[in-house]
Amino acid sequence: MTVRIIYISKGDRNIVDSIVYKDNNSIMSSNNTNDNQPLNASDVDALLEKEKLRNKGDVWIKLDKTMRIQRLNDYADTYGKENDMSSKDIRLLRNFFKNCLDKNKLNKAKDVVYNKETRIITSIPALHFNQVTNNFTLKIMDTKRVSTLKSLTPKKHNSMKLDDDQKEKQD
Repeated sequence: MTVRIIYISKGDRNIVDSIVYKDNNSIMSSNNTNDNQPLNASDVDALLEKEKLRNKGDVWIKLDKTMRIQRLNDYADTYGKENDMSSKDIRLLRNFFKNCLDKNKLNKAKDVVYNKETRIITSIPALHFNQVTNNFTLKIMDTKRVSTLKSLTPKKHNSMKLDDDQKEKQD
């Protein structure tokens, strides 16, 4: 049996420290802060496996972007099958989801109904498909949102102009 010793650079050490910080039963103690601390390969593998298992059971907000894209692609397939969509429309939906993630549209828990036990997206309430233009849109579902026009002050009518017009009519 051979034992490999891995030396972690300072940048990689920060990543490993953040993983270890999340893990209550960590392999390394937080007191050891040497920049070139030797680790066994099996220790690192075990640590990464624990991190992977923990990430799989996370809620929607705590999933990283690649996991979200995978879940959204799976949902696009099921959504397309349920609504008898063509493969072209399913590809459009996948691209739409990717663009929404890039624009931070599907980041909130209320935007996506996600079952963390089965790790499947149940529904996306704001998703609508316009059959005329073949485009997907996300409708604004926030009921607390007030139109900006209602927030503006009302237009002032110029009473002086009315007075001038009335005087001209009298003359």
